[in-house]
Amino acid sequence: MKKNVFLIFLALFAVLLNGCQNNESDFPSSDNPTVVVATKEIYGAPTRKFEIKAALADDLGLKSIHIQIPELSLDKMITFATDPLLKTYDLSYFFEVPAGRGTSEAFKIKLTITDVSGNSIDEEINLRLDGEFAAPAISMITPKEGAVILLSTSNLMPVNFVVNDDSGIDNIQIKCEALGIDETIQLSGSPQSYTFNKNYTLPVTANNYVLTITAKDKFAIPNTGSLNINIVATNEYPAIYLVDQPKGTNLTTDAVGVPMYFHNKTGQDFEFKYYADKDNKEIYFLGQESGFGPHCFGLDASGNLIDDEAASTPIILPVKGYYVIKINPNTLKYTAVKYTPSSKVWADVANGLWHDVEAQRKPFVSVCGGGIQGATWDTWDAWVQTGLHLANNPNNPYQLMGEYTLTGTMEATFTGQWWNPSWRLIKNGIATMSPGENGNAKYPAAPGVYKVVLDTELERAFITKK
Repeated sequence: MKKNVFLIFLALFAVLLNGCQNNESDFPSSDNPTVVVATKEIYGAPTRKFEIKAALADDLGLKSIHIQIPELSLDKMITFATDPLLKTYDLSYFFEVPAGRGTSEAFKIKLTITDVSGNSIDEEINLRLDGEFAAPAISMITPKEGAVILLSTSNLMPVNFVVNDDSGIDNIQIKCEALGIDETIQLSGSPQSYTFNKNYTLPVTANNYVLTITAKDKFAIPNTGSLNINIVATNEYPAIYLVDQPKGTNLTTDAVGVPMYFHNKTGQDFEFKYYADKDNKEIYFLGQESGFGPHCFGLDASGNLIDDEAASTPIILPVKGYYVIKINPNTLKYTAVKYTPSSKVWADVANGLWHDVEAQRKPFVSVCGGGIQGATWDTWDAWVQTGLHLANNPNNPYQLMGEYTLTGTMEATFTGQWWNPSWRLIKNGIATMSPGENGNAKYPAAPGVYKVVLDTELERAFITKK
């Protein structure tokens, strides 16, 4: 009898349990959920993240979405709250492809969407690992960034650049709104390299222009590269620069001071102060900051000043030391006169030490600023971190030297204790001694180790890639 009672109880419990399982959600029946994926094919690559995007909906309420790629060990369940019920959901899920996978592999991404009534649907997305994500590379030959076009010589603007892309180039666009340039070139055959070369006519009035080059590749999901070039069209030079590097040197890799900006200007008479660190120092003058062309001033075979990037040879300063150099790019005349500085010498900086008691202080120069590893705008950090302190140049008492690690765009003030002495790094590499012009300039710089020279006679800073 007891056995029969137990069996009856067990059977009743099973019925009740089964009833609960068949209606576990306690929600009425509803239509199946729906899913609209952003794309049926996703491109990825090893170590690169891709995004799964989809719009989910259900007439009663969504319960969950299950994302699976078994081969890549992706098994993600996203569960939704049911109070209140969620009827729509925009899925945006990122996943990084493991490093060990091959670029020729392909997989299925399985999405399972379940609603609160227990209805489920499946959706599949193709995943390919042969994605190409690099934008077309645009190499500008002319004009370079910041190029100066001297209208008194010619009002033609030659535009010459090369575009490269592994997946092939679809089209190229050249635009300059102020000049009415809006040209699109549709390329046939999807070449991997294309060279553009054309002259545009400029108005005879001086102006500044921005030329925009855009290139789109032929990949299934196109990549676009773009480049803006600032151009100065003028009847006279707004600036002249001095460079002591060989022709062909990339003048954009250093952070500050290369090439060197002029010191004084009257009309088209430009004056520089310059330190030649050895005998027979070779220099050129440039009409633009970004490179040697189009205006590069050097000497011809007769020793006359010429503006010719290809034919000019360097001006030679025969003896080590400081010079006052004057140049007029219109008359093509220059002079270089050696002189002896009379400014204050900041001696024994290398042995400097901060101290609150003035009698126990030894002079030093450190740095405050941003984009410099270890430096802040707190002068305390500059004082106590001896790794930021500059040392005297044993070969030139007017120069302080060191090495800094730059972390990106930098700005700086070189300072001793209680801001005495102090040089603020403003625009154009000018290190003005305080009190002087306010406003620290920001200098873009690639992360890395840089050599630092602060020339207190020239009031210039040179921060060059090591």
